[in-house]
Amino acid sequence: MINHPVKAIQAHDNPGIRFYLGLAVFVASFFMLPIGLVLKGFVASHFWKGFILMTFWLSAPMMKISSVGILGKPTYLWIKYKMHHVYHNITKPHQVSRMRYNIGLFLFVIPFIPNYIISFAPHILPESMVIHYILIISADIVFLFSLFVLGGDFWDKLRALFVYTAKVSFNEDPGKL
Repeated sequence: MINHPVKAIQAHDNPGIRFYLGLAVFVASFFMLPIGLVLKGFVASHFWKGFILMTFWLSAPMMKISSVGILGKPTYLWIKYKMHHVYHNITKPHQVSRMRYNIGLFLFVIPFIPNYIISFAPHILPESMVIHYILIISADIVFLFSLFVLGGDFWDKLRALFVYTAKVSFNEDPGKL
């Protein structure tokens, strides 16, 4: 038995043309069925319409499988490496400034006002349900946006609300008060 040295795959090496070719085949596979639907309009025979639809319908999954084969393991490891770094750079908690934190708290609290108005004083707003829906959806979007403005440390504080054993620790300098 002969042992051949295997070149170690470097996850951070760009796989080159295989990545772009595999990605192009994968993206093109999503357009196969719509292309088949358009092309079937150019023939009159039911047989050819069915044949065109079947061919383009079956070609989409085959192209997806082929793209995975084209990409190969080195490309998979490269994509995994890149996604790992992107994920950690985005989700890593960063210290936010006091101004950003105050703006985030304002955005966090403001969406409660329209909900209370709709619940307890609906006569203040117009009768249109469309305006109510727009107001509620906008308030929800502002609320979600505020969580990202507040930063990762606030996510930990919010999580601590739901952990029974969580304890509060204030590290403020007494000279700043």
